[in-house]
Amino acid sequence: MVFLAAFCWLYFYACDLPDITALAQYAPTTVTQVSDPCLGASVAVPFEGIGGNLRDAIRAAEANEGDPGALSEMFRVNFTDKLPLHRVSLPVVVGRSLFCSPSKMLRRHFEELRTAIQLDRRFSRHQLLTIYANRVFLGPNVVGVHDGAQFYFQKNSADLTISEAALLVSIARAPSWLSPVKHPDRALRRRNEVIDAMVENGSITAAEAQAAKNAPLGVAISATTAAAPVRTP
Repeated sequence: MVFLAAFCWLYFYACDLPDITALAQYAPTTVTQVSDPCLGASVAVPFEGIGGNLRDAIRAAEANEGDPGALSEMFRVNFTDKLPLHRVSLPVVVGRSLFCSPSKMLRRHFEELRTAIQLDRRFSRHQLLTIYANRVFLGPNVVGVHDGAQFYFQKNSADLTISEAALLVSIARAPSWLSPVKHPDRALRRRNEVIDAMVENGSITAAEAQAAKNAPLGVAISATTAAAPVRTP
């Protein structure tokens, strides 16, 4: 009862929530330049430009819409040091990305959830996936799948293989901890978890998954470059 009362109070009276209307720029119809106070300047690509393999990997790594366990999973991931396969809903992860501070305060989490509910009502599934793909943090100075594909693979996001797409999505959970350059063993395990999830949701076949797992990480950067990345124009 106390928890329910606290939830209601925070839902209706929490202040300083981000303005979600500006997120429309992250669901563009063409490739465009965008800027963000938290993430800086980047290149945003439309839904079709993300690439089929990468869209499938994102869908597999994130839970389906209406996940009843999204709130509990959000608390568990943020209040523990464990790194389970990140499968909370897209509105939750997009909502979380709107807050610049990494605070783990309970109020912060309710504000994220409240924002996620607004996002779910305001944007379609395709728009949310596009926003997520263009806002996701993939390392220092690497924001969005356009920058991520260029930085890690020197490719456009639409050209990523199944293995590369799964790796890029897996990095998003913890770019430093799961760096394919600094921690290739961790990155490999995480990539394969995403590949397994792609099989589970029917995006790829078991044979395609095995071939993707057998592929090397294939990153096209060195440890020196990874330590001080520079975004290409």
